[in-house]
Parts: sequence; structure tokens; C-alpha cells
Amino acid sequence: MLDTPVTFVTSEIQGNVHIFIPETFHRNLVEVIASNFSRRVQQSVSVFHDAYRQKFRICPLPPGSAVNPTNYGILLFTRDSSGPKELKTQAKAAEPEDSSSHIPRPRNSWILYRQFKSRELRKDHPGITASELSTLISNLWKNESDDEKAFWQKMAQEEDRMHKEKYPGYKYTTKRNADRSK
Repeated sequence: MLDTPVTFVTSEIQGNVHIFIPETFHRNLVEVIASNFSRRVQQSVSVFHDAYRQKFRICPLPPGSAVNPTNYGILLFTRDSSGPKELKTQAKAAEPEDSSSHIPRPRNSWILYRQFKSRELRKDHPGITASELSTLISNLWKNESDDEKAFWQKMAQEEDRMHKEKYPGYKYTTKRNADRSK
């Protein structure tokens, strides 16, 4: 069965277009498509990986909007090619990656859950402190069902898979403090 390379879906309710791309596309190509789409719609776009559909979803989202990962997938990155600052971003992206540059660790289920809930709760409780937010989310996590926790574990496994694909030789190591090694 042939997979349709690119699918455009319009939403009359949201008034925008979503682009679906097979997950078999190379990440660099997805980034180029996202940049071009952002430039075309003249606003920032977000790129999600939808494991259920086995697709990347590229769509414009209003600033500060929270998205349900069940519907959209895991947020991978955003692109804003709508203005002059894009020139800097493109120049930076064209630079070869330094082998000593920092590679972020893949997020675990708790971190994914916390980031999602944090966005949700900040909208509902403006002015909440980071400490209060952490306590609230921690209590929510402890009371979540096994099914909910399994969902976030699956999201973390998917992120880990994609991380291994992007950084095949990655191995987590702690940085040694130069003063302590003496």
C-alpha cells in the first residue's frame, strides 16, 4: 500500500490548514516543510509526531494554546519563518553541528505529563508559582489511573525511539566537575 506523501486538511472551525507527512520522511525534510509552511501562512507552526497515525502533523497554533497529545501527538518543535528573525534561524541551522554541542536527553513519562499539565494549569491559574505548580501536578500524577500513566509511558517510549533515530550514537554521560577530579 502506498502512503500518500503529503495530506492537507482544512479546518473551517479553526480556520487553518494542517499538513500530515508520513513518519518515514527524514527529520530535515520535515523541518524544511515546516519552515516553508510557516513562511506561507505568515505565522509560527508547530510540528507534532502522531504515533497512532504514523505521521508528522504541522499546524499553526495560537500562542499559549495547549494541545491534547491524544489528538495531536508529541510536540517536536515549532518554526516561525514569518518575519526577519527567520534569517538568523536559517543561518544558525545551516551551521554544522559541533560534536561537543549539547544533546538533550529524551523526556520521560513524568516530564511529558508535567509539561502538558503545566500549560493547562497556567491558563486556569494565572499567577501560580512554580513551587505551587509542581506540588499540584505531582499530586495529580499520584492520583492518575494506571491507564493514564501507561499512555504517558507510551509517549515517552515514542520520544525515546525518535531520539535514538535522530542521535544514533547518543549515550548519556554526566559532566565531571574539573575541581572535583583533582
